[in-house]
Amino acid sequence: MNITRNKKLSVSIITLLCIGLAFGLTSLYSMDPGTKLLDNFKPIKPKVSLIPEDVKISTDFVGGLEKRVGRVQKVQGKVYVIHKGDKTAYRLKARHPIFEGDTIITSSRSRVNAAMKDRSVLAMAPNAKLVVSKLEYEPKTKTRSTKMGLLWGSVRFIVKKLSGKPDYQVHTETAVCGIRGTDFAVSVAPAPEEQSSLGHKILAWLNPVREAHALIGAPIITTAVTGAGSTVGLTGVVGTTTIIGPTSVAAAVTGAAAGGATIVGATAAAGVLGSVGPGLATLGMPPNFD
Repeated sequence: MNITRNKKLSVSIITLLCIGLAFGLTSLYSMDPGTKLLDNFKPIKPKVSLIPEDVKISTDFVGGLEKRVGRVQKVQGKVYVIHKGDKTAYRLKARHPIFEGDTIITSSRSRVNAAMKDRSVLAMAPNAKLVVSKLEYEPKTKTRSTKMGLLWGSVRFIVKKLSGKPDYQVHTETAVCGIRGTDFAVSVAPAPEEQSSLGHKILAWLNPVREAHALIGAPIITTAVTGAGSTVGLTGVVGTTTIIGPTSVAAAVTGAAAGGATIVGATAAAGVLGSVGPGLATLGMPPNFD
């Protein structure tokens, strides 16, 4: 009896040690360096619709109840917006206003560019879902406080540098991007098997109940790429912040620290930025809003 109990205890201790080691070393094994990470910016159609089942679709447009924080500049294909607290997805068209709390969704053959009140512009690639969680801008002090939530797909941002303290963040399920300079793109996509964190793989392997795998969830990878003269700080759910310098890329997967940044060069970085938000750099920065 004692021998059996001791064996069970030993197995439990070894299992816990393996999990701890896996999460401790996850940043060493979770990322592939270089241009392979750039593949994460290719549009990926999700298995379920980006528009929730309980939300009805309207071809008309009705404004939201929150404050106006931006304006649509260009639309290609079918793009929808769900206002905060609403259960209707309204069709977005050029010059439509964007409100704080809006969720913007692009379909598989659509794009949208928007100018925001905080002196920034953004472009959403096909199959993307973005929440404008918070956007505050003070023209007199030239300060901003902006928080975007990227749920799926790729978005390119051009954020004008201000004299005040920078406060522009893009949140995803697996990471937070703190913006320090101008032109960058962020992607949320399923993590390829070789990019999944070691900790996530071991937890899935140890789980004997197939249905319980849903509690762990499919691994997601957040990838950020920067343009020339741009810098982004990427922080995973654990670990320290990775500083992504100009024309570089880094990523963070579910349950992992952000991997190290890799320089991909101006040509590769510009190619990805151009594919996510073509022509965005040529759009005029937004004027002051009323």
